[in-house]
Amino acid sequence: MRLITTAALAGVLAILTSVAMAQVIQLTPSNPQPNGLKKGLKVGYFSGDRQVRRLAEARSRLKYQKPGKPLPGLNFPDKGNGAEVLTSGLAKLVVADIQGYIKFDKVGVYQLEFFSNDGSQIWIGGQEVAKLNRITPCASAGRPQVNVPKKGWYDFRAIYWQKEGTACLESEWIPPGGKRSLIPDAAFGYQ
Repeated sequence: MRLITTAALAGVLAILTSVAMAQVIQLTPSNPQPNGLKKGLKVGYFSGDRQVRRLAEARSRLKYQKPGKPLPGLNFPDKGNGAEVLTSGLAKLVVADIQGYIKFDKVGVYQLEFFSNDGSQIWIGGQEVAKLNRITPCASAGRPQVNVPKKGWYDFRAIYWQKEGTACLESEWIPPGGKRSLIPDAAFGYQ
């Protein structure tokens, strides 16, 4: 009986381990690695449309975007009703197309978390890592684990939209062997 129980527990452990490993997103570094990056992230804005309530609507407005003031990083906490959304100069009805690179200084599995008000979709190394597709107060858009196979720069892209009220777009990570912290502005760059 003990042998059967041990075998059953080993089988369950194997299944749980494979499920946990399947949830880790495998990233691919930028190739070639970029040089001479500016600090922050490039952003384009579209504004003024009350009909944007989902990511599909936000994406469809991006063809009308205009270049905006670059973002210093990806940490814009909720500052209350009427506060500027990112670097747009506006307090509501904003769609942002954010592009650049994120730098990982360690090899291994990072735990990430992104917060958004209202919606966002985020890709690293071409892999979707977070998505929040509804009007919401500042909420988690995803808590992915990503495997970083090489130190260096990885492509970064986010589509973000904010309808009305308050806004936030924030990012956190736990590096391999590290502690939870905001992803520092120095980890982002753009050309």
